[in-house]
Amino acid sequence: MFPGAPPPGAGAAAIPASGPQQPDPCAADAPLSIEAAFAAVVETAAPLAGTERLPLAQATGRVLAAELATPIPLPPFDNAAMDGFGVAEEAVGLAPPFARRLVARYPAGGEPGPPLAPGDTVRVLTGAALPPGVAAVLYGERCEVAGDAVRFTLPLRPGQNIRRAGEDAPAGAPILLAGTLLDARHIALAAAAGLAALPLRRRPRIGLLSTGNELLPPGEPLRPGTIHDSNRPMLAAVLAAPWAELHDLGILPDDRAAIAERLRAQAGLDLIVSSGAVSGSEADQLAAALRDAGGEATPLRVAQKPGKPLLHGRLGATRVLGLPGNPVAAFLGAILFARPLVRRLAGLPAARPRGIPARLRRPASRGPVRVEFAPARLLEDDAEGRPVLELLGPASSARLVPLAAADGLAELVPGEGEDRARFHAFPPLLAAHAPPAGG
Repeated sequence: MFPGAPPPGAGAAAIPASGPQQPDPCAADAPLSIEAAFAAVVETAAPLAGTERLPLAQATGRVLAAELATPIPLPPFDNAAMDGFGVAEEAVGLAPPFARRLVARYPAGGEPGPPLAPGDTVRVLTGAALPPGVAAVLYGERCEVAGDAVRFTLPLRPGQNIRRAGEDAPAGAPILLAGTLLDARHIALAAAAGLAALPLRRRPRIGLLSTGNELLPPGEPLRPGTIHDSNRPMLAAVLAAPWAELHDLGILPDDRAAIAERLRAQAGLDLIVSSGAVSGSEADQLAAALRDAGGEATPLRVAQKPGKPLLHGRLGATRVLGLPGNPVAAFLGAILFARPLVRRLAGLPAARPRGIPARLRRPASRGPVRVEFAPARLLEDDAEGRPVLELLGPASSARLVPLAAADGLAELVPGEGEDRARFHAFPPLLAAHAPPAGG
């Protein structure tokens, strides 16, 4: 459990013998496509309001809230791009060899010195501010020094080996756009511009909840009929990112009143992602509990396997996303819906993962009747450059061992051929800073 987590529900609760039950999501006339469900769950959300200002050391992985301009030119002055010798304009284009009188030496960090006169040269080290009048710098290996004379053995071009003031960005120019997910490159640029703190979007506050009479926390001895809760640790791993703030809401039994009470207590959250209690049986109490708490709930049936049942709703300003309880189905729901929703709330682009075209090593025994996701091992590329996949079993909502052994997910789409698939490789799919894999 995360620090400060509320205690899980103790013991199993009896299924209510009476009282209104939540609507069965499977009672809808037709299931929604993944795209339609994505639109209902993710595209209806808007980025959260609110910003904070933090120092650079705390800004990595956060979302920039406003466009930034540099207050100084970058670089701020003309400087040497390498160790060498600088000459005035009159020496540029001369046929070598020719010699010039050495009049000064300038390391990085010092004053630029007086203007360079024709016939003279100066020794400059990388990053040194150049005196006015230096038109080119020749690297030291192609110069010969004898006392106060320097012999040049190569011709020089105008501006050679000089970084001009403002050539990267003039003062006042935009350097970082609002909505940028900040990484080391952006931190370096902000620091070079002298910006010690940045305006950042507020992190979405996300609560993670598991429901089920059978669930116990990992590490607690199992009793007959119980299993360890794998969903909250999985959800935390999928959703963990510097731009999200996670809160563990613990485990609750299949008790409508207990779930409603826990939901009511989470008014400060932006989103609650739960697992379990969405399939529509008499033990599944999430929708009814959400309504009892004063919210609204919409059960969905999605044309995918595994992970058909889904629920989305709202309690005041808090959005609620209910995923299936079976762990692989919950994993898929987290990848397809929860993570894009959190990205959208954070002000980042969000798109339904699409994968890349692939081919199955052995054609499926039958074509899928709805979109199916199955763990797959990556073998090699075929003659057309498509990855060839070996399925590690059929689409299953509960088998975690094949999922952990896989290189990614094979997405099988009705009508695309029994040996065709789309491949979702796990490293980019699960990377915290990965951009959305839009199509």
